[in-house]
Amino acid sequence: MMLGLLTSCDKATVNTIPGGAKPIVEAYLVPNQPIAIKVKKEILYTENLANRETLIPGLSIKVTGDGQTYVLKPYSGLDSLYRSEANVKLKVGVTYSLSFDYNGKTVSASTIIPTKPVGLKSDITSIVRTRQVITSGFGRDVDGNIDVNLTWLNPKGEYHFVVSENIEPKLDLVVTLPTSSTAAFNNFNNRFRSQPVQGTETRLRSQQFLYFGRYNVVLLKVNPDYATLYNTEGTTSQNISTPPTTIINGLGIFTGVNADTLRFQVKER
Repeated sequence: MMLGLLTSCDKATVNTIPGGAKPIVEAYLVPNQPIAIKVKKEILYTENLANRETLIPGLSIKVTGDGQTYVLKPYSGLDSLYRSEANVKLKVGVTYSLSFDYNGKTVSASTIIPTKPVGLKSDITSIVRTRQVITSGFGRDVDGNIDVNLTWLNPKGEYHFVVSENIEPKLDLVVTLPTSSTAAFNNFNNRFRSQPVQGTETRLRSQQFLYFGRYNVVLLKVNPDYATLYNTEGTTSQNISTPPTTIINGLGIFTGVNADTLRFQVKER
């Protein structure tokens, strides 16, 4: 077994595309959904950072699995996004393999979609926050920071993380800052996430919910490759160090995810 691993590593070293010439793949396979894959160009750390979103058009991408081969095509004129036909429905527990040619090399990867998370619960389903309209300076903590404790079952110690997203058609800020405040404070995000854990719980804080209204609180089960990439997310194609990847002759991630969802609400006091 060890000999096989060493041989594979030697072969991969010989066939690897030179640095700066690799595609960056971003794909999350979801059960009962079609395939969507984003492909961008790797940028050398010596290049201008303004070019970090260089897209790669014209690729011929295939995904195989469950005895089927799916040919992906550019989607809605977005050259970096490739999609399968809409009637494709991916399955849990099936190994899916990606392949396409780029710069004379075959880029490939494989993954499996994990089972759905089990037993997701929250100790509370809503919080109350006080609306604040600040005319100068910054807001103050008038409500206190309440814990929102999420739990689930995880007998195999698999990786999970939580994404919370406000789903109201019109966003309604809890704290409105002066228009003279910096863009960093005026451009609040309606979505936030926790880090991947192998345990059975995570804690959200009430002050993370920046908008009134309904939220989807989504528990995602992910493969170890996602957790590894998340833990080094500060590493990009602009850094000297190379981020971890399971993609042969490429960078990025090709992985399966599965999810369960709770509804949560932020009410005005």
